[in-house]
This record gives sequence, C-alpha cells and structure tokens, in this order.
Amino acid sequence: MHKSYDYLVVGAGPAGMSAAIEASKAGLSVLVLDQAANAGGQIYRNLGLSSDQQTKLLGPDYVAGKPLLARFMAAKCDYQPSVQVWHIETHELGFAVAALVGGESITFITSHLLLANGAMERPMAIAGWHKPGVMTAGAGQILLKSSALLPKQVVLAGSGPLLLLLAQQYRAAGVTITALLDTTPVSNYWHAMPWLVAGLTTPMQLFKGLWLTLVQRFKVPYISGVSHLEVLGNEQVSGVRYTVAGKAYELECRLVMLHQGLVAETQMAQLLGCAQQWNHTQQGWQIQTDVTGQTSVFGVQVAGDSGIIGGAYLAQLEGRVAGITRVKSASVAGSWRSNMVNVWLLFRVKQLRWARGLIDRLYRPAAWLSKPTADTIVCRCEQVSAAAISAIAHNGCAGVNQLKRFTRAGMGACQGRQCGSNLAYLVADAQQRSVSEVEPLSVRPPLSPINLGQLARRPRL
Repeated sequence: MHKSYDYLVVGAGPAGMSAAIEASKAGLSVLVLDQAANAGGQIYRNLGLSSDQQTKLLGPDYVAGKPLLARFMAAKCDYQPSVQVWHIETHELGFAVAALVGGESITFITSHLLLANGAMERPMAIAGWHKPGVMTAGAGQILLKSSALLPKQVVLAGSGPLLLLLAQQYRAAGVTITALLDTTPVSNYWHAMPWLVAGLTTPMQLFKGLWLTLVQRFKVPYISGVSHLEVLGNEQVSGVRYTVAGKAYELECRLVMLHQGLVAETQMAQLLGCAQQWNHTQQGWQIQTDVTGQTSVFGVQVAGDSGIIGGAYLAQLEGRVAGITRVKSASVAGSWRSNMVNVWLLFRVKQLRWARGLIDRLYRPAAWLSKPTADTIVCRCEQVSAAAISAIAHNGCAGVNQLKRFTRAGMGACQGRQCGSNLAYLVADAQQRSVSEVEPLSVRPPLSPINLGQLARRPRL
C-alpha cells in the first residue's frame, strides 16, 4: 500500500524547505525528497555539519541559511534524504513519484507536487573541456563544502557571480589562483547599465557584488576580455590558451575550473508535460509559471532556480509563496496577518525578479561560446564533435531530437543535460535560425540510472 501525501516536494534547498515549512504548519501531510545526504541544497550544502573553520571560510551568505535549516528540521513533515527520483507520472490520486531509496525503487503518491530541484551549471563546451583536470566551479565548491577539499593551484575561467565567490573562498583558504580568466564581453556592461536602477532596489546585494568583483581584480591575477578559450594537453590538462584583444596567450596549469552561469533543471517538469518558454535574457529554457509557481499542469508547481534563476533568497521567498498557495488550495483558511504576509511575499518576488535583470544582462554568455570549434567534443558521453553535429544540421536535420537519433548525442548517462543546449546552438547556427526556434531535447524515464533488478522489483501501482 502506497502512502499518499497532500504535498510532495522534490528538493530540500531554500525553496523546497520553505514550502514544506509553510504547508506542514497548516496541517498538510508533506513529504520532501532530496538527492543530497543533508538538507540545504547547493547553496547551503552540508551547513548543518560544517565546522567553524568551514563556515568562516564560506562566508556570511552561507551561514545565513542556518535559521531556515533549523525551522525545516523542526517542521512536522516527512523528509527523505539520499533519494534519487527517477520517474514521475500522473495517477488517479494526482501524481506518482518513483524514487530509489536505499537501493530499492519506492513509489510515493501525492495530490500536489512542487519541483524545487534547483539548477545546474551551464555547460561550457570549449576545446579540451572533456580532458582530465577540467572541472566546473560548482564541483569545486561542492568539494569545499562537503569534504573541505581544496586544490593547491587552479585556473578559474568563465563568467558569473559563482566564479567570483569561489575565487574569494579559495583565496581566503590559501589556494594559489594562477589566473582568473573573465569571459564577460565588454558589451555586456553597456547592456546592463540601464538596469542599474533595478539593481539599486537591492542595494546590499549590489554592493556585495561590486565589492566581490573589485577584490578579485586587485587580489588575484585577473584577466578580463577573454575569448576563444581552450584547454591544452593530450591525456590531461597541461595549460590553457586564450585570446585578449586579438592576441593569443598561454598559461601552464594542471587544473582548470569553468563556469558560465546556471540553467534551470527542467527535466522533471518536462516529463509531466509542463509548458516551457525560452528565456532570452538568461539564454535557456524555463518552465512557464505564474508568480505562485503554478505550471500549465494542474497540481504541479515549480519554485526556486528550477524555475527562474534568482539565487537563494528569491528561492526561499518563492518556496514560501508556493507553500502558502498549496495551503489555500486545500481550503485551509488563513488569518488576516497571513494574507498580508502573502501579499508582501508576492510583491517581493516580483521586485527581486526585476532586480535580477542586472545580473542576467551583465553575465550573459559571450556569443563565441555558442560556436565551438570543429574538433570540440560537444557530447562528452558519446564523444561527438561539433563538426559532426554541424554537418548533419547543414543537411537538413529537423532538430536536436532527430540529431540525437543520427549521432547518439544526448543519449549518454547525462541524458543531454551537458550537451543539449550546445546541440541546439549548433543546429540554429547551421540552419540560420534563432535558438529559441530549436525545440529542446525530449525527456524520457528513467531520469537517473536504475538497474533492471530495481525496475523489476518496483511494486505495481
């Protein structure tokens, strides 16, 4: 017999925790499923177990999550960590969520579903990015937060707030940063200038961002205006080559960490048939929602960075709004005070989304990144090059899903998460059309690897 819940939340980051708190304190039965071993999401990863030295190193924004984490752990909801959701489908009672728990597939039933599974780093397909010795900045931060592991020396390359934050944390920990190669185009500063007004509505965040940027420019070898970056080496990384103002340079290194912003994790919502839209500013597909997180599929909400990339504080507010909205749909009457709080939350969410426009325009990916060189391995799982993809696209391939059948690109273990956007850019470039006109890769279960034994032992609904 499968237990049924009033509200099932996928993801225990700021959005998921906040929604669960709101729904459970109103008396709804709530289940939270999270892939990580501890609640907090990527931003507050391992916060409950971190040492004083780690929290000091990771900074005040990391420690700011402790009150939220404490409220979540005290909430009257079921919480399942270390769970891998591999399938979601509709059910006569709402939705059935299949997940691997302790090596076995268990199905949970819910009438309403919140997808707060966050974002992933935008794949940065440059020549040599598949070589041993190349990591993402996010992976570096995961190692720092979960295991206190630090490299001795590193080259940081790309663009975005996370790259600057990691540089600050590494520098404070004594890591030698050989260079920070900033790929932010100069034109982005001009495009972002009119949005300073939006940024001024959140002055503390604006000041922190400016301070973080200025500190790195003076404290580490900071090289701006970088383009046409490539990783050198045969079997492993031996250095990087890059261009500044038309002149090529090389640096010796053994470790490169790349970052080019974040994109929403949309696969679960896609599997349920939720409508998507192309976000021109953030250069990625996102799930269509209203301000309460409601998608085109009744009973399915999306909140946090799995909807619109906006950071931890915005995700927390969106989670509260989603949870309150679920409570209202259950005909649980709210007090006058709670209704006023909800009005304020909705206003604040809209304000912060508008303010985010400054960051989105400032750190929009450079155009050259969407046109990898011919020998660049775009699909690392299946070892498919940009040249092979472009050739098929030039011959009239209908889109990335047909391309997948011809080349196997997108059929590997990552299921297109690491190559899907780059495949779309190559198809759009070859066929002289906008990338928004190229449909995203279709999604099929399983969303994560599951063996045949686990599948066979899955109880029938």
